[in-house]
Amino acid sequence: MTKRFRAIPRIESGKNLKTAEEDDGHEWCPRLDRRAALRLLGLGTLAAAAGCSSTVTASSSTSSASSGTTSTTTTLTASSTTVEERATVTLTAAVSPTAATGTVTFYEGTTSLGTGTLSSGTATLGTTFSTAGTQSLTAAYGGSSKYASSTSSAVSVTVTSSTAACTETLEGEEGPYFVDDSDMGYDRSNILSNLDGTETQAGVGLTLTLYVFDSEKECAAMEGVQVDIWHCNASGIYSAESSESTSAESWLRGYQITDANGMVKFKTIIPGWYSGRTTHIHLRLRSTYDDTDTSGSNTMQLFFDQTLVDTLATSVSPYSSEGTNLTTNASDRVYSEEEDGTTLMTLSGSTSAGYTASFNIYLPINGSND
Repeated sequence: MTKRFRAIPRIESGKNLKTAEEDDGHEWCPRLDRRAALRLLGLGTLAAAAGCSSTVTASSSTSSASSGTTSTTTTLTASSTTVEERATVTLTAAVSPTAATGTVTFYEGTTSLGTGTLSSGTATLGTTFSTAGTQSLTAAYGGSSKYASSTSSAVSVTVTSSTAACTETLEGEEGPYFVDDSDMGYDRSNILSNLDGTETQAGVGLTLTLYVFDSEKECAAMEGVQVDIWHCNASGIYSAESSESTSAESWLRGYQITDANGMVKFKTIIPGWYSGRTTHIHLRLRSTYDDTDTSGSNTMQLFFDQTLVDTLATSVSPYSSEGTNLTTNASDRVYSEEEDGTTLMTLSGSTSAGYTASFNIYLPINGSND
């Protein structure tokens, strides 16, 4: 703002000296009183009271209270603290308060073993270790908008050399619905939807971890094996099949390449059933033993506990809409005749939070029971 100055009037003899301000017809207080007022009221208040147009900005500090988080604690236990190589151990993380929601990640040192979803304050993961030694394991709760993250203390699991024979996995038939999905788009861990992300299939979640070992080389972990997976949805329908009117679909199909630990992992759902077969998952393994054959060999099938299958069929949507399957594990030709019940999985979790499972496969697959 441009300041305007009044000319100082001439000083006449016999008069008291006055400043230009005192000559101003807008004199608002004597000089002494004005200084006192400045001390008492402050310049901004005084100027406002006097009608001055100058603005005085006062600095101020504000604190925005962010929403607080409830602190949590995470504890980790293992189903066994001493296990043999390639034996499954179940890790259980308990988060307090039990109302905490979200996921828990399990670690071997700094390497993630997988995640589990909290249900009533607990999350589980089944895993195996391919080499002998002491493993230091932790569980880390990721937190949520209400609950803070937390990490458990380390738990040591001693892995001993396996005394069991390393037996070749028995072959299960390919079945009618294999598609050679070796395109890059099918190289994926999450197979719930089409390749473009549409048509995500509903059902009880399943995180499936597979370990592949070489039965002819002291059960060494096999790296670089292509593991194809495919199975039906909760209604018993397969994708990519003209006979199922799903030619343009690609859900619940994919493959992964095993890492240095012989491991692959898939995020999927527990399948439903279709007439003549019990609930199952198809696998094909392409390795140095058989890296190209897609004619029906080098395949196997995985199965689920009959009690769980019956529970899904009677009380869990969308499976319950299909009713109970007349074909059980015991009456299924692949489960009972081809694989002798040796490919039954052990699951950890719940129908509400989903399940995890791990399974060991020993190559080359043995087709002698066909």
